[in-house]
Amino acid sequence: MDSTARQLKEAEQKIRILQEITRFVSSLLYVQHVLDAIVGLLVEEFKLDACSIRLLDRNGNLRIRSHTGLSRAFIEQATRKPTVDSYSGECFLTGKILIINDSDEINKPISTTRTVCENIRSFAVAPIIVEGETIGVLVTSSRKKGYFHERFNDVITIIANQIGIAIRISQLYEEINELNRDLEKKVKERTAELEQKTSELIEAERLAAIGKMSQRIAHDCRNSLTVVGGLARRLDDKTSSGDPGKEYTRIIVDEVKNLERKVSSIISIDKSDL
Repeated sequence: MDSTARQLKEAEQKIRILQEITRFVSSLLYVQHVLDAIVGLLVEEFKLDACSIRLLDRNGNLRIRSHTGLSRAFIEQATRKPTVDSYSGECFLTGKILIINDSDEINKPISTTRTVCENIRSFAVAPIIVEGETIGVLVTSSRKKGYFHERFNDVITIIANQIGIAIRISQLYEEINELNRDLEKKVKERTAELEQKTSELIEAERLAAIGKMSQRIAHDCRNSLTVVGGLARRLDDKTSSGDPGKEYTRIIVDEVKNLERKVSSIISIDKSDL
């Protein structure tokens, strides 16, 4: 394959990978899903034997967030703070791509151990940078020596940058979702509060209406009781003590007085107490 054809093929591959990463970001909802999809894409496109994305966690450790081709034993011991004593740490701290094409000649581990998985002979470590800040590294590996030629620098740089952008977009999406959940919670709480206030207002208005009606009825009753009471007292005054009806007139007078007191107490109630 001549130089022009090779360059054309590599350019097409770059475009295809970038389009796929863009599709992942737009179609997948969570950061982890995006990372897993990107790792799978890189393994397929570059025929890798191992690939991993390591991100800095809250404790300042580089932690594997997505991978393929790595043993469980390696993953369990791979989390560590970035230092120049490993290629992953050096890449993270310097922000420079490191390519090793013969693992027999390395003088320090890739991460915590010398090999990533069985018979890994070459690997490339690229920094993942977002808005000028290094947040992790991308490690691609092969069982073949000399697998990562110099042209791979350009490809892996673009991919690592896209990974950083994808991570940031996914994080922003999750932050927006979290804000939406908080907003929905506050709206529900506010709605419940408004419903409670509305219910209380309706009840207050109902009681006020009942109070007004009671006032009107009490006034009407007092007018009638005044007439009945006056006539009852006049009848009682005209009835002699020996008259058998005297007892009844006395009862009528007393009961009218009781009713008058009750009606007066209703009328005297202030509207604010209703």
